[in-house]
Amino acid sequence: MQTLEPSSSGVQQQPYRGRVRSGCLTCRSRKVKCDELRPVCHNCTRLKRRCVYKPRKNQQASGAAPQTPEQLTPDGSDDITATTPGLGQTAEVELASQQYPSPLSEGKEIGFIQGIPLDGEFSIADGTATNPFQSPDSSIVDITARLEKALRQDAISGTTDDAEFEPASPTTLISRDIELTTTIDVLAIRELPLQPSVSFFVESVDCPAIALFDAVNWRRMKAQVAEVGMNNEAVAEGIVALATLYKGQMYGLPLSKAMYLYQSARSRYEEVLADGNQDFGVVLITAFLLSLFDIVQYYETVPLLRESSEMFLTRLRAWTQDQLPSSSLAMRIVAWLRLLHVTTLRGGGTGLVSEDVYELFSSCGESMPNIASPLNDPPDTSTHIYEMLTTPIFDFYFRLQMISGEIAQMTHYHRSRTTGVDQKDVVEQMAHVSARLHTLWDNRCATQRQIPEDLRAHLAPKVADPIIALVGMANAAYHAEFIEIGRVLGDPISKSAESRQAMHHLREIVDGDWNAQEGGVLKTGYLRPLFLYAIECMDKEENQWAVERLEKIKNPICRSDFFAAFGRELSEAQLRKERRVTSKFFCMWYFGVPPPFL
Repeated sequence: MQTLEPSSSGVQQQPYRGRVRSGCLTCRSRKVKCDELRPVCHNCTRLKRRCVYKPRKNQQASGAAPQTPEQLTPDGSDDITATTPGLGQTAEVELASQQYPSPLSEGKEIGFIQGIPLDGEFSIADGTATNPFQSPDSSIVDITARLEKALRQDAISGTTDDAEFEPASPTTLISRDIELTTTIDVLAIRELPLQPSVSFFVESVDCPAIALFDAVNWRRMKAQVAEVGMNNEAVAEGIVALATLYKGQMYGLPLSKAMYLYQSARSRYEEVLADGNQDFGVVLITAFLLSLFDIVQYYETVPLLRESSEMFLTRLRAWTQDQLPSSSLAMRIVAWLRLLHVTTLRGGGTGLVSEDVYELFSSCGESMPNIASPLNDPPDTSTHIYEMLTTPIFDFYFRLQMISGEIAQMTHYHRSRTTGVDQKDVVEQMAHVSARLHTLWDNRCATQRQIPEDLRAHLAPKVADPIIALVGMANAAYHAEFIEIGRVLGDPISKSAESRQAMHHLREIVDGDWNAQEGGVLKTGYLRPLFLYAIECMDKEENQWAVERLEKIKNPICRSDFFAAFGRELSEAQLRKERRVTSKFFCMWYFGVPPPFL
């Protein structure tokens, strides 16, 4: 028989009766006493566990009643299940996912960005502390274990020795599992929207026009920008907007949320720009992130820097005139923005930045110091060798793109071409451009002069293979400019000797030993050269070859499938008409949209 033990005060204590109906679900699952402190009990605070309370019956029944602390989730936000009568579990998740608050609008008073500390110690590689979906929750594990036990027992008798919970049938346990799962996951999407976006940004966001040709600096940029985003809301919102856009493009998801986040990030950018105490480097980073968004979501947004405010011009002018050395990250971003501006001039585009901004960017000179590697990165000899050998190759590619921008400015989209005087002027300028292209080629670095066999003979495969791929893409980009020149000049199709020779070299590279393919997928760096090849040749077999190669490029960010279809239809129209067809106007007529940037 159970006896009562006297307490130290001499007063008899009541025996433990089991069936504790209060306390948080986490303590109940652990079978420990809960002090029921709201919104987070002492045990969960001490052990850094997720603290979840089950809504009381009287609270569930009175959805319209004023909210109390017991109706709030641990993060202090309104609990959907407690305040929305009749809302099902599926509807809860859908409602939570459709609410688009500003990503960083909550939690500022306690030093957190939606559950992420702002002390600079956050790591995107942290385990369960930063990824609520990485490990099972203790409450769910407990319910699952009890469900398995109940299923092994007689479904009718179904008794249990658990003192914390009443005996429950499998159906009751399943309902509890659904309730716990949904509640915890809804809390997770509210508390940590930034961390998955930062991880995706660092691991998956790549701008083909930059990342393919400046891979090391692109990776280091993302790491540094992610660090800045941990302490700056404008940068963080830019990261979230860009990551959401890339996810939508990559997986075919609706882009309405990405556009909402973009507008929110632009508003935050304006606040940072107006703050004279804010370092201009942060302004530049935020502008760069939003410009990357503009590049992908072409013609859906007005590029941020194309209609730049007087405030931005004033601050940019002061920054370029400052005698202090600028950071390598800022200088690299300026160079990349100039490169992206060229991309948006081609095909009749209006450009990414205004003339005033581009002129100030150009005044920074050609200096492009490499971004320093993170201090906590272990020494990597292969990365150091790759960086050393590829730096002059990117310099070649950058200078090539600056010349490409001049070629784009001489098309009929950007200047008059309706008189003989106009044409004569363009021919003279193109002759000068061609001479500069040949000089650039003659001065290319020693690494770029090697053939694949020589590079493999002198370098380890870990270094040789990506360098071979880079050299192949840079050489293809060079030959593509001569195809473009032939098209801009307007001579009879395929009659230009340099254009025909450039096509021959391009075909040799793509079908040669330049690591142009990986796993049957052609590298995105060949998209523009192959598209120009497809729309400039007047031979059915050659056109078919180019279109087939375009179809091997699988990159939704730069719309490779669209360009394959565009190249096929435009070249067939030219073959039927036996003349060049204006690419921009054909795209608008046939597909109903202006051509994407290329």
